[in-house]
Amino acid sequence: EPVKLTEKGDGSYTFTMPAGSVTIKAAFAEITGGGLPFVDVPRDSWYYDGVSDVYENGLMTGTSATTFAPDMTTTRSMVATILWRLEGSPVVNYAMRFDDVDAGSWYGEAVRWAASEGIVNGYGSNSFGPDDPITREQMATMLYRYAQYKKYDVSVGENTNILSYADYDQLGEWAVPAMQWACGAGLINGTG
Repeated sequence: EPVKLTEKGDGSYTFTMPAGSVTIKAAFAEITGGGLPFVDVPRDSWYYDGVSDVYENGLMTGTSATTFAPDMTTTRSMVATILWRLEGSPVVNYAMRFDDVDAGSWYGEAVRWAASEGIVNGYGSNSFGPDDPITREQMATMLYRYAQYKKYDVSVGENTNILSYADYDQLGEWAVPAMQWACGAGLINGTG
């Protein structure tokens, strides 16, 4: 008959030894997520501390109660939501101009806020592309505009030579100042 264990609160357990002859067996299970509820974020992963930080600060909540999906592609709506949560999830009175953003979705208010503050502009023809994978230049631009919104000094990258990258000509003209800032500030590095 199994014996009841009492948790002491420090990771250890006690039990009362029954009278008579007993056989003691213990079963152990590997804890993969440490203090996180996510089974797909191993404690020894290079990204564990980052996931822990964004989870504990309420910036990212995962894809379910037990999964974070660390290899999932980041979307435009995800980045807008992270920045919105960083600001305390403000509610704004702003007419949403994106036809492809459902105001009632998990990211709807975040995109509304980001658009109202000029952090996101969309693609034109009233589309935002909430499920589109975010590109490096789009991410840099959102972060650059967020830094401007916060009144941070974004002049650090003005003299950064991004012309040295072989694929510089693939960069959208609209993203050049943001990429200079992101590279100059050390937020983005080249891939080669």
